[in-house]
Amino acid sequence: MEKSAEQLTLAPTTLVIFGITGDLSRRYILPALADLHKNGQLPADFKLVGISRREINVSEVLTAATKVLKPYLDMVQMDVAEIADYQKIKHKLTNSRQTIFYFAVPPAALPPILDLLAEAGLNKGNTKLLLEKPFGRDLKSAEELVAHTKKCFSEDQIYRIDHYMAKEMSQNIAVFLGSNALFRSVWSNQAIDSIDVMAIEKIGIEGRVDFYEPVGALRDLIQGHLMNLAALTLMRPCSSLFEFEELPQRRLEALRALETADPKLSVRGQYAGYLKEVNNPASQTETFACVELKSTDPRWHGVPIRLTTGKNLKSKFTEIRVRFKKADESQANLLVLRIQPEEGVEIDLWAKNPGFDSELRRLPLKFNYAEGVGRLPNAYEQVLVDAMRSRSSLFTSSAEVLESWRILQPVLESWQAGKVGLKTYEPGSAVEEVLPRNV
Repeated sequence: MEKSAEQLTLAPTTLVIFGITGDLSRRYILPALADLHKNGQLPADFKLVGISRREINVSEVLTAATKVLKPYLDMVQMDVAEIADYQKIKHKLTNSRQTIFYFAVPPAALPPILDLLAEAGLNKGNTKLLLEKPFGRDLKSAEELVAHTKKCFSEDQIYRIDHYMAKEMSQNIAVFLGSNALFRSVWSNQAIDSIDVMAIEKIGIEGRVDFYEPVGALRDLIQGHLMNLAALTLMRPCSSLFEFEELPQRRLEALRALETADPKLSVRGQYAGYLKEVNNPASQTETFACVELKSTDPRWHGVPIRLTTGKNLKSKFTEIRVRFKKADESQANLLVLRIQPEEGVEIDLWAKNPGFDSELRRLPLKFNYAEGVGRLPNAYEQVLVDAMRSRSSLFTSSAEVLESWRILQPVLESWQAGKVGLKTYEPGSAVEEVLPRNV
């Protein structure tokens, strides 16, 4: 086993995965666990329990890349609707270790499983839940889901996953803005003109019709991922890593300061060919969404905060673009916090061209976070390790989820009522070609 330079000391842990045979588990969770094993970052006493509706052996679950997990893995066949079957899980657990339940299951399957876990007494002691989005479809359903979950488990047992928040650059936004005087001193409306948080994809829905049709771009990316990145950008900056545990509360304060979104400042689009792809000529599902927000925080008064996402576009990137105010049009004023690909920071600067003439050229000053650091842990590795360590700073609290839905609810209702037109755009378009000129 390869050993990492930073060896973690983690409590004895049993990880129970509901839906271990599904796509999410096979593509992301199990490979992340295998990488943690290879780098010596699993707990010294670790067990993995896979829950499946049908009888299946370990070799059918693991691939060549994840077979290193075989010594840890036990499979349990059970009917998740039968309370008696939960005794099979109990049999695999001991009172001296922490238990983490990871739900790689459809959202509708979650509430009844939580009820039966509680009824079986599997919500006691050092037990945690790892929950994948979506966390509701709108404000009302999110409130119901939060209330239902809290009937069975306490808030400090609930870890809601946002993989964008687990990326190294997302975590570094807090430190970058708080620990560098150059940026901390100008991080307000006194110097900043606008903020754009963007997640742009080259791919379409890639055959995920059943998931995407009832969800759309607003619910899929803006409500969770982009709203959380916006909160990181707008919150009071951290001065050190020791303030990381304050992140959820600081993000929440930033969200509470945001006004409810004005549907008139929103854009929705759908790429040409989508209707045929989903075999639904009447579909009103958006594959492109842009929402402009305003904050009541005096530091951000007058600064437009735009959240934009879209599929089947020219490029793939997730980044935060901060435009500073400038005295004249010749000045460079763009700061980019790049989440993916190539996590890092880029600043536009004007410089004189080498030579005898007095010509200027715009030069990007770049910092690539992986350079000199080597391999970065992927988001799933970070999520799993932080849950084992009981570090909640990367996870979304119930209050954050509800604030995010509060902000977007007027847009959802307006779109559902057809009050904002659905613009058609060509696959491969640039973002600027889909947005109106005044946005």
